[in-house]
Order: sequence, then structure tokens, then C-alpha cells
Amino acid sequence: MNIEERRQEPRVKAAYHILYECFQGNAKVGEGAAQTVNLSEHGALIELAQEINPETSLILWIMAPFYTMLVRGNVVHSRRGANGMYQVGMRLTDVIEGNWEILRKDIESRAAEILV
Repeated sequence: MNIEERRQEPRVKAAYHILYECFQGNAKVGEGAAQTVNLSEHGALIELAQEINPETSLILWIMAPFYTMLVRGNVVHSRRGANGMYQVGMRLTDVIEGNWEILRKDIESRAAEILV
């Protein structure tokens, strides 16, 4: 593991369509569609057109091929990429619909595909 790596769980590439709602405190400040770049059991990198501040929380509706999940998370960082889109690092904190086990199995199967 990279010495500067702060993630506790490995991430795997996953390009899933998501819908999101942004909140600052209890106030909804935005919504839209985006895509995941990669996922771990409790983290995600998403790409979207709008800048999101690190003090923002998001509710994400993740639409994977064989499951959907509704999760809440906190923005850890937001950086503008060369393509003009923002890459937003998330710490996933709560499952609203679905469960962590489904996400964990998806990540394990994607990780196994990489090793083959």
C-alpha cells in the first residue's frame, strides 16, 4: 500500500450511473446525475459537472447492473479534472436502502476479475 494512501479499503473501477442530492446541514442545495469512477465498501469516487464542497453531504442512488442502493456519505475532497468535470471523493456512512453486503460482494467480484 502506498505510504500516502489514506483509504482503509481497496477501491475497484466501477462506472455506475448515480443520482445525487447535496446537503449542507439540513438544507438541500443541489441535485443531479453523475457516474461512479471507483468504489470501495465505504468509499466512492464520483464524477459530476458541479463543484461540491468538502463540508457537503450527499445522498446517492447507485444504479449498478444487478442492484440499486441508496446511501449517504460525506465529501472528503473535490477536484476539477482535465475534462472539466469534478471528481469527488466520498466516505459512505449510511445505507438508506439496500445493504453493505451487496456492495461488498460486488467489489469482491470486481477485484477477482482484475486478478484473473
